[in-house]
Amino acid sequence: MKKIITLVAILFITSHAFSQQIENGFSPQITDFSVPIGSGAYSGSNAIGSNPDKSFQDSWQHLLVVRHPNTNNNHQLQISSSMSQNDKLYFRKLSSGSPIAVNSDWYEVATRGTNTFTGSQSIDGNVGIGTTNPLNGLHIFKQNDFNGGSIRFGHSNSSDALLSFGWNNSTSDDAFKLSYSSHNSVSNIIDLLTIGINGNVGIGTTKPNNKLDVNGTIHSKEVKVDLEGWSWPDFVFKKEYNLPTLEEVERHINEKGHLENIPSEDEVLKNGINLGEMNAKLLQKIEELTLYSIQQSKEIQTLKDENKSFKLLSERVSRIEQQQK
Repeated sequence: MKKIITLVAILFITSHAFSQQIENGFSPQITDFSVPIGSGAYSGSNAIGSNPDKSFQDSWQHLLVVRHPNTNNNHQLQISSSMSQNDKLYFRKLSSGSPIAVNSDWYEVATRGTNTFTGSQSIDGNVGIGTTNPLNGLHIFKQNDFNGGSIRFGHSNSSDALLSFGWNNSTSDDAFKLSYSSHNSVSNIIDLLTIGINGNVGIGTTKPNNKLDVNGTIHSKEVKVDLEGWSWPDFVFKKEYNLPTLEEVERHINEKGHLENIPSEDEVLKNGINLGEMNAKLLQKIEELTLYSIQQSKEIQTLKDENKSFKLLSERVSRIEQQQK
């Protein structure tokens, strides 16, 4: 854009320095912009080959021409705009050919309203949209949607979707926000992703208190949890472990309404659960149950052995009684 503006300025300066004044200082009117024209400034109404902007009455347009010195061809650079207040600026470079020149399409350079460009645009420098003081790179500022700035994708039609990338200023907790709206309205914006200045990420929530807060269901093929501050409960199987008696377990359940070292329902509803910690606690209870089962199995086997001895003794007593009769 800077290169184009600089080129236009040079052309105007060059034309003014090396051209004679046109009549009384006003551009002559011509009816065809595509035929071989000498260097100079012209105007025309509904002229042949005029630029696409027909917004002014009777399609009056200005034309600036820089013509090749060879009179046998129609090489020329043309810059044109309509005479309307909010006119657009166009340019084209004509090649040989007459009366209709080759490469006759006009290309828009700039306008005071909407700009439409054809081809790739390269800008070496900063770009500011909605701000007169652009930061490094691209700075898009829109105060209404976010406290700082935003980049928005979507159409101006209120029924179209809107996707916004936004960032807030240093006084806010939100460093970056991704939002969506089914109607192009601030009141209907749904926050999809929030990244706080502390590095916390929130999905479906705007105030993440952890490195990742998700307000919804997480579907994953695998979840790996690192246990920090918690030991894996294999200590239950060590000889020095004091395994509570079943009477002690029963007493705690009757008094507290839950297993020892397992959070209550109220605690879970209030604070949630830590998956790594809870898995360790549940495994501890499973290992304790395993020890209880082993103890009961031994007691059952002892009872079986005693029952077998009682049975043998009973049979022996019965035989002695039969012999005494």
